[in-house]
Amino acid sequence: MENNFDITKNIKSLENLKVELLLKIASVFKNFNNDDLPQELIDDICHVIIIGYLLGNKLGYDFREIDDEISKRIKSISADIEEDSQNYRKLAEYLKKR
Repeated sequence: MENNFDITKNIKSLENLKVELLLKIASVFKNFNNDDLPQELIDDICHVIIIGYLLGNKLGYDFREIDDEISKRIKSISADIEEDSQNYRKLAEYLKKR
């Protein structure tokens, strides 16, 4: 019976994270063009990133594994996209140093 409780608890936790992610993404869009709320916008962006890591971890991925995959994807995108590729390269370098 305890195993069923753990599964239910994990499902509820995942659902809560997904709802929180949607709320924060909606808040990013709401605050995107609001010059009066720059701190709220950065807070929302940070929460979206954090929730992404937590969701990945709940699904069985290690934080390092997520970081490595992000780095791979950034390199792949920067190679394919000429426009804004400088920003992707800067982000890849930042993550590499971190």
